[in-house]
Amino acid sequence: MASTDPAETSGSDRQGARERTYRMLAGVMAALFLGFGALGGLFLWYDNATSWVSHTHRVRTGVADTLEALTEAESAQRAYVLTADRRFVTTLEDAKRRALASFEALDRLTRDNPAQQDRLGPLRTQMAIRLEVIDQVVAARAAGAPVAAIRIIRQGRGIAAMDAIRAQLKDIDATEARLEVERRARADTIRVLVIGAVLAFALLLAIVFIRTLRELDLDREAEADSAERLRRLLADRTLLIDEVNHRVKNSLQQIASVVRLQSRASPHAETREALEKTLDRIMAVGRVHEQLYRSGELLGDFDAGLYAEALSRELIESLGRDDVVLETDVISAKLDVRQATPLALILNELITNALKYGCPPGRACRIRVTLGTDEGGYRLSVADDGHGLPANFNPKQGKSLGMRAIDALTRQLQGRFIVETSEVGAHFALVFPRSLA
Repeated sequence: MASTDPAETSGSDRQGARERTYRMLAGVMAALFLGFGALGGLFLWYDNATSWVSHTHRVRTGVADTLEALTEAESAQRAYVLTADRRFVTTLEDAKRRALASFEALDRLTRDNPAQQDRLGPLRTQMAIRLEVIDQVVAARAAGAPVAAIRIIRQGRGIAAMDAIRAQLKDIDATEARLEVERRARADTIRVLVIGAVLAFALLLAIVFIRTLRELDLDREAEADSAERLRRLLADRTLLIDEVNHRVKNSLQQIASVVRLQSRASPHAETREALEKTLDRIMAVGRVHEQLYRSGELLGDFDAGLYAEALSRELIESLGRDDVVLETDVISAKLDVRQATPLALILNELITNALKYGCPPGRACRIRVTLGTDEGGYRLSVADDGHGLPANFNPKQGKSLGMRAIDALTRQLQGRFIVETSEVGAHFALVFPRSLA
């Protein structure tokens, strides 16, 4: 009879516990998602209910403010008729402004209620009559005719309008009072539901949490061992990739040394210039690998902003150009390592051209390097304040190796190379996606 391997049994148990844990975690996440969604809906419902209570309170406040301002205007009118003191006219005008402002606020607040809007129409008419009578009385008294002013008051037209205003405002306030009671009761009911839902959700979370802890305890030791093995593997892989990048960088330095010796030994100026450009390109790629193994970032990450600033400064310093002012405005842009080398070579070519043609030896100038976002991708630009580009300059039709290389590398990046128009100097830009397809 075949015996069962204990290790296989243990592994099977751990696998079963792991599957149960995953199912439990999936259930917990689903419960959390649904629970938070339900709670969020309840809170929004409660917030809406309380906002309507506050809205009703503001309407009632507007009713009270309107009536108070009109009453103050009446009192100021009587005082002015009796005393002819112009201070009461100032008080009256202020009260009229407040009454009209309060009425307009009341009109805005009740636009959601057609019944209240119907009441505001006659109220507006009566207010116009009352304010008109007040103006007539003040005008008569200001003309030195107090008897005429009193006669206008005794006609009763203004008093009747004020009585109608009080009645209409009272109806509006009574309606809002009923609405406030209803809305407050609704808000209280929703609050009870929210509290009950929170308590039920907390109880459910406690139950699920306890069950999850029990399931996790069954497989904690095995998961810890697996995590430790993964950490060792990741550390080994990181060390290996760092070693590869370091060796590539050293190899490129050796190649650069050979190219440098060959350049110095060549008797031809054109050959030396071509070898120096090749040397710059080799060093640009070398700097990419140097950043990869020194940065301490995640594997495969390349910070284009950090690289652009460092390369710009190193190229200028390598030429000993103290008369060149470098301006940089770059963001931290983490790119795929596949984008690193083409971008490095393009940047090296643009800065080298700016130093050679825009800032020739003996001429002080300024070079600006920027890296930012552009329509979901990135935009790298290099500009100088030199003599600028020839008329009708077209990089795709140029015969120089540098421009042809930029065109080919731009296609590798799936980007666009742009020659920007400028009154001073040369301006180039490269727009490319955040990642390669």
